[in-house]
Amino acid sequence: MTSPPSLRTFVKEHLLDEEGRVPAVIGRDSADVITPDRTLRDAALALLTVPGPDDADLARKLLASLREFTDPDLPGFRELLDVTGAPHPIGDVRTPSVQALAAWALHRAGTLTGDDTLLTEAGNHLERVVEAVLGHDWPARLDRSASVALDESGPLEETAVLILAADALTPGTGSAFLDAAAERIDRYVHGDAVWDRLTPRGVPDTLRGHRAGPAALAALAWAALHRRGRAGAAERARRALVHVHDHHLHVGTGGYWDRSSADSVVRVDAVAALHGHPDSPFPAKFVADHALLALAARTVAGLDDPDGEDGPVLKALAQEAEAELERNTDPVAGGVFHGQGSWFSTPVDPTVPLARHVMVPPRTTGSFAVGNTTYVPFHGKHARTQLLALAVLGDRVVAPRTAPELVERPQPDPFDNDLGHVTTGRLSEGLIDIEHYLRWLRSTASGLGYGLTPYRSPLGLRSDRTAQTFSVLHVVSDLLALDEPVPNTPGVLAGVFATQNPDGGFGEQPALPSETFTTYCAVLTAIVLGGADHPDFDRDACVAFLRSCQRPEGGFGNAPGFPCDAWHSHLATLTLVALGARPEREDDLVAYLLACRNPDGGYGNRPGSPSDTFATFRAIGALIALGLRPPHSGETVRWLRGLQTEAGGFRYRTDGAESFVGSYHAIGGLYMLGALPADTEACVRWITVRQSADGGFSRAPGAPSETTDEGFIAVQALHMLEGKLNRSWAVMMT
Repeated sequence: MTSPPSLRTFVKEHLLDEEGRVPAVIGRDSADVITPDRTLRDAALALLTVPGPDDADLARKLLASLREFTDPDLPGFRELLDVTGAPHPIGDVRTPSVQALAAWALHRAGTLTGDDTLLTEAGNHLERVVEAVLGHDWPARLDRSASVALDESGPLEETAVLILAADALTPGTGSAFLDAAAERIDRYVHGDAVWDRLTPRGVPDTLRGHRAGPAALAALAWAALHRRGRAGAAERARRALVHVHDHHLHVGTGGYWDRSSADSVVRVDAVAALHGHPDSPFPAKFVADHALLALAARTVAGLDDPDGEDGPVLKALAQEAEAELERNTDPVAGGVFHGQGSWFSTPVDPTVPLARHVMVPPRTTGSFAVGNTTYVPFHGKHARTQLLALAVLGDRVVAPRTAPELVERPQPDPFDNDLGHVTTGRLSEGLIDIEHYLRWLRSTASGLGYGLTPYRSPLGLRSDRTAQTFSVLHVVSDLLALDEPVPNTPGVLAGVFATQNPDGGFGEQPALPSETFTTYCAVLTAIVLGGADHPDFDRDACVAFLRSCQRPEGGFGNAPGFPCDAWHSHLATLTLVALGARPEREDDLVAYLLACRNPDGGYGNRPGSPSDTFATFRAIGALIALGLRPPHSGETVRWLRGLQTEAGGFRYRTDGAESFVGSYHAIGGLYMLGALPADTEACVRWITVRQSADGGFSRAPGAPSETTDEGFIAVQALHMLEGKLNRSWAVMMT
């Protein structure tokens, strides 16, 4: 396989247009622009990172693009232009850090082109920004005239970027502003960590906790202050980065979470998301943060004490951050993806891998809305991410990883893929109130499909009943398992096939990006409803899309080029098998899945990751669907059974929390291997007490019902625990 282009080449050929303009977000390449609007921040970053020392012509082109943001009526720059180049009203603001970046970009353009007037202009612009910042006590955002503070909170990022810009534009040691900024940034110190934000009263905003990206920027700012003789700055920089490494590292898959709470724990925080500054309650791993962490760790490690106590930690941080950049590099098209995340299906632990960041604020760059929920697909390529990563990777070409060696192919075990029947009998009387559940389930009907909940416009973190391919699969599966007819099957199929995109994949809703995950949901729904030969279904394009999601390592990602794991490898495999197709590089896929196996008998989501029930279920399910017998299955059964708690549920991994979703995967993994939990009766009780008063199911007893996912888990798992679910159904309808 050929290597991808260097990131610099990708940026020049796919991110920048002929005029040097930068769209906010593209898909895999320039043929798929997701967010064509342009931001001042991206235009400034392009000037700061793309041109080399001999690229004066490119610098002039990027400067002309930056000039398009010039406000003709007031000093400074507008911050958002729409696709036509017209100023967008919400860009009529002055964000100090963004305006400072523009000044810094002007200065770099002047340096590259030898134009001293640009250097003067840059200095004058930064001076106006500094005057506004000091005059309004370090606000987060000002109005267009810079006379009214629109947001009086104090983000750490604002102070850090202002320090870096001022350091670049004011050579020498003397700067009254930098002295004031040094005092300001020290106020963010919180033990070994740094607060992400100060309130308008100037005290720490504990709801926001700590953030990895701003901490990296702060470390870079302290490194600049250290070079200017600021006492203690180098130590603060080191401590901030060590805190990120010690508290944000994701042990299972590598990389660093974007946040930790005030007590330095990575967790879901609905209160902070809803009542602090708007944000997703779910932590994620952003590639842009890793670029900043790599830059900061490199820089700080090179200060006065490179061989000191923190030296090895800073080296490890830089290596891990760069490794995350490389993991998220598209091995064919080039460029870097936005990041990765996980769903927290336990009270605190990140469990189910996701290729989207959910419940983000409206109008988040590159986001899509599904009912009352907004999400960002991680397989977008954001301009900010490309440009920050460019500062780390430069012209280096990231070599694609290779598939593990397939030492011994598993024994064949023919798989019949018979989805013609679901169960061998009804659930025992009295386990759950089936009629009550069916009323709840039917009330999720929405248009031609089904939503995650029956609620039209709920508050809090609840999803609404807007139709989604994910929930359609759940509802159809449960109706068929309970021997109930699926109303308006032609309409359901029409709704499903409306979500197929020209690339052959399916999205969550019509016109939303294709994903392996949503393609699986749509295709399996269609097949069990008899729609495999539907005239609106482009089967060949669907197979081609899925095959394009296989990575050089052998596994599949959620989109072409996106990092692979056992989870998405399983979904792609099942969809191909359901369509009567196979992966193009089947041996590489099998080798990848077997490389996820650990000595304890379980499987991790990636090779080297600790075993968990999710990945174990996915890996063995994919092998079975391929017609192979998972090796050493007795060890896998013992490991899964060992996770059962006295209450009857399962921990999702040996040292993890008890998890409702994780328990389903443990039960399903055992069932596919011809086994049941050690204490089946306790497991049945553990599930049945989770039926809520409205008929749905929840992850905790006595709690309000959650989504069709929890209902699916309960109904399918109970059928398995009673030995009544068709094994092929258990393998394929997950």
